[in-house]
Amino acid sequence: MTTLLVVDDNAGVRLTLSAILEDEGFTVNAAASVAEGRRALEVDGADYDGVLLDVHLKDGLGTELVPLIRARLPRAKVILLSGSAEPGAHPCGADAELTKAGDFELLIAQVRRVLAAPAAATSDA
Repeated sequence: MTTLLVVDDNAGVRLTLSAILEDEGFTVNAAASVAEGRRALEVDGADYDGVLLDVHLKDGLGTELVPLIRARLPRAKVILLSGSAEPGAHPCGADAELTKAGDFELLIAQVRRVLAAPAAATSDA
């Protein structure tokens, strides 16, 4: 089973996205801040196939977690989520940048595509 970490400070988005991902067969852990995301990643035995990071969090930028993810989980896909960002707007070594505004069904399809892609970086809006 594919395990994901969703880091988003908007409770509605975080809970809805987590529920939809779980309905789609993913195992999901959620965090509401950079600090909570860091703790989830630093837990012994933490193993995520993908990490979905909101770009703008109340306590910092989701991109701050990318080096930790790469160091602890080098095979994990890193997906930046933004309400309005254009592809390439946040050059931080993420595998993809996706827009979370709008169609959750399309977002899930894009997440599946990124998770299935080879290790080379991809980017979508």
